[in-house]
Amino acid sequence: MTPLAPASSTPPAHRPHAHRPAAPGSARRRRPAPRRLAALAGAAAAAALLLAGCAADTAGAGAPDAAATSGPVSVDSCDRTLSFPTGPQRIVSLWPAVTEMLLQLGAADRLVGQAFTDQSPPLDAYRDAYDRVPVLATGAVDRETLLAAHPDLIVADGEYHFDGTELPTIDDLAALGIRVYVISSFCHGQVTTGHVDDAATDLTALGTLLGAEPAAADAVADQRARLAAVDDRVRGADPVDLAVLQVFDGAVYADARGLYSDVVARAGGRDVYEDALPADQYYAEVSVEDVARRDPGTIVFLYSTDAERDSVRADLEARLPGVRAVREGRMLALPSTDFIGSRAVDGVVALDALLHG
Repeated sequence: MTPLAPASSTPPAHRPHAHRPAAPGSARRRRPAPRRLAALAGAAAAAALLLAGCAADTAGAGAPDAAATSGPVSVDSCDRTLSFPTGPQRIVSLWPAVTEMLLQLGAADRLVGQAFTDQSPPLDAYRDAYDRVPVLATGAVDRETLLAAHPDLIVADGEYHFDGTELPTIDDLAALGIRVYVISSFCHGQVTTGHVDDAATDLTALGTLLGAEPAAADAVADQRARLAAVDDRVRGADPVDLAVLQVFDGAVYADARGLYSDVVARAGGRDVYEDALPADQYYAEVSVEDVARRDPGTIVFLYSTDAERDSVRADLEARLPGVRAVREGRMLALPSTDFIGSRAVDGVVALDALLHG
């Protein structure tokens, strides 16, 4: 299969989610399109003063109810060790699916902010609690707003947030006493090797940090049971060849490798772009001619909102009228957030139903 050219420097929203990184090795990711927030005014020295000032204020910020963890606790994330003397008390989530994981583990009272809320509606089970979490930004959060929330833990869908421009680096945040946990599948070194079972790793680690080990164990057991049921249904069946596509700023992108290909494989599919993307990338801009040449019998297209779902379907059908998936009505829609954290399990279950239901 002919490899694709390197991805555009203006990639689609981590769509996974709606904010793809401009360089390989970041998350959707989901999980991301360039964040277009205005840069903070001031020189580097002023920025450093801002960070220091916010750090000094953190100790005086009011905290939610005490965590269940009463002693020191440590977990690993993206080759870093996160240590807390008594467990995190003020948590910020940078992606909706991450917020849901934290709510699942009973952290509602410790969530002091969330971002990118315009990317995906919450699952019904979490909607009420989700709506009570303060919204720091409907898209990307800027450093002033983030630090003003006085978090001691940030849970993120990828390392791309922390580039030292819009937000401080992970090391700079650590110097302020703010730890960062990144969803395992989208650590820089794992974006092309992540898999659905990473959700269990994340739930277990977050459960340890939150003193919610029983809730984490229950969530992991439920996920494994759901995945086992899908495994039983697809065992022995021929894989369904498909392409996972997104549309961003008028361009078509293919997602493959890492968590994307694993969700597809666990649901009984095979991503036709698995071996076609540039090295170390899990997405690439593709031409309609290339999609037509591969002629997938099924297209899974990702969306963030109901309106976007309908518009992306219409756009792809108009551009790809001769592709078998369009001709035969095999255009399947999945929320982009079904490729992040615990929602990847929902993605497997939903895609299995779409492919084999």
